[in-house]
Amino acid sequence: TRVRDSDGFVGTVVYVGPVASAKNTKEIYAGVAWDDETRGKHDGSVICRQTNNIVRHFSCGPTGGSFLRLSKIDYGVALDGRLLRARYVVEDAPLVAPGNLLSHVARTTGGRDKPIEFLGEIKIRKRQQLEDLIEVSLRGWGIGRAAVGEEEVNALKEFGHLKEIDLAGNLLCDWNMVFTIMKQFPVMEWFSIACNRVRDIPPEISPKLAEFDRIRHLNLNGCHIGSFRTVQIIGQAMPNLAEFCVAHSDLSDMDTFDQNDEGSHPPLQGFDNLALLDCTDCSISSWQTQVRRLRFLPKLNELVLNDNQIQFVVPADNEPQQVEFSSMELLQLAGNDIKAWTDIDAIASFSSLTALRFRNNPITSVIGGGEARSTLIARLPNITELNSSGITEKERVESERRYVASVARELLTLSQGEGKETNHPQSSQNEDDTDKHSEKIRQKIVSLHPRFDELMNKHKDSMLSIQSSANGNTRNNIANDAINVTVRSMAASSCAMEPMRKRLPGTLKVGRLKILCSRAFGIDVDLMTLHFKAENDPFPTELDDEENPLYYYGVHDGAEILINEIDLEERRKDQERENKEYDRRVKEQERTASMMQDVKKMQEMKANAAITGAQNK
Repeated sequence: TRVRDSDGFVGTVVYVGPVASAKNTKEIYAGVAWDDETRGKHDGSVICRQTNNIVRHFSCGPTGGSFLRLSKIDYGVALDGRLLRARYVVEDAPLVAPGNLLSHVARTTGGRDKPIEFLGEIKIRKRQQLEDLIEVSLRGWGIGRAAVGEEEVNALKEFGHLKEIDLAGNLLCDWNMVFTIMKQFPVMEWFSIACNRVRDIPPEISPKLAEFDRIRHLNLNGCHIGSFRTVQIIGQAMPNLAEFCVAHSDLSDMDTFDQNDEGSHPPLQGFDNLALLDCTDCSISSWQTQVRRLRFLPKLNELVLNDNQIQFVVPADNEPQQVEFSSMELLQLAGNDIKAWTDIDAIASFSSLTALRFRNNPITSVIGGGEARSTLIARLPNITELNSSGITEKERVESERRYVASVARELLTLSQGEGKETNHPQSSQNEDDTDKHSEKIRQKIVSLHPRFDELMNKHKDSMLSIQSSANGNTRNNIANDAINVTVRSMAASSCAMEPMRKRLPGTLKVGRLKILCSRAFGIDVDLMTLHFKAENDPFPTELDDEENPLYYYGVHDGAEILINEIDLEERRKDQERENKEYDRRVKEQERTASMMQDVKKMQEMKANAAITGAQNK
């Protein structure tokens, strides 16, 4: 049972009965484990008044438990007609702002009171009439049960036209009540019970096959789902489900649930109409045994796997009659544990994929943001959107050329290194062996970069710089590697100056560029920050290391470089704010430590009382 207190704290009743430390040992209390573990006073144990022994009634965090009298508990309200009427005011109710003025005022810096206007209240109210609405939101209204009794159920029938209902953040904890609510709204298609601790569906109350075939969107984010079995039951009961969100659950048994006798993992059954599946933070760690169970869902268009522990991606094993993830256009893998570029090549095997979210993975966290984006674009030929930012044709060409140049330099470096090692009197007698060894090196490099030969051929004209480098033609190499950039000052002292257009080598280091900008715009190098802004990219990339060259950040031809000047006064204020925040955190930690010490002392007192009680016996 879920309950709440007068301050809005929510908890779960885990014990009902007498309390050993109470004056009246026959009075019935409810033991509550609070969601916020700092709300309570103990860990569910007390010292018995009669024996001085420790008595544990339930277990929770050190300060996460409370005992409440039954008369003080708020079990929430029912989802009935009166609640809906209270949420959506009737059209002829008294106005909140008569004459478009609220009863509150705002105090000006001069000390005067200014009235607050509220315009359009009547228009808003007309749009909020329940008779006309098809979607309602009742988030955080303390709903703990469905309407029961003939009167409540009959009063709810006038709202049977509602198609979208949001009950996120309420007190629901029983699937019986959830299924009852779904039946009481016969045309409902969109349903959210996110952040209600309903947990898993018990086997004894599983719904019938296709019982809720009208439901097309279901949100179970943060509902403490702990087994993939619940997902399977929902798929069978809601065959027309198009969007299913089950984030912040534990689906780690996805590879063991419904395992066949041979130990293999058959494809997931049902969900024939599912287009979006959100499994963010669901303890998923294996693509092979867990994610691939979804590979034959015919309409799966968006798969969200953010914040899991996936380390490897398995390439699609496409057969003529069965293509894996055949409809998947968007894949989200942000916040996982992918460390190898071969996994990016595996992602490229999904033929219909056009959009990818891939932030905060080890493989891209160790390099610059521009270089990471550029390399991902080059390795993924079909995507048109990366990390919510569109990819232009120009950006793709620049990324592919930069990628080919990088791989070619790597190949050239290894070849020259091998040449130096074999450059001795006997090497002329082993030219064939040297050629074979060089070819072996090339094959190894190409195996790590499957698109190298394809892109080398596609951009062969622009690769002359690499050949010139091999021949020692440095001047020609720099000319072909040069990029046209526009340098624009955003600093207060020089923002009115005309932007500077320069042709710079991609190998130019950021530190040298700062000196160039300092001369052109008169800004102190030590106070200067540079950002690179690509076309149609709303988030500039900071050029944060003076030793890195421009190509490291993916600065390409036609890019814009923005100059900013650090405000020393603002920096001082920021430092003061940081110091205040640091002091606040230290005090908070001291308060927490003091609280923990008090808890420890209480536990020691309980232990001593238990020892004393045992000695007295």
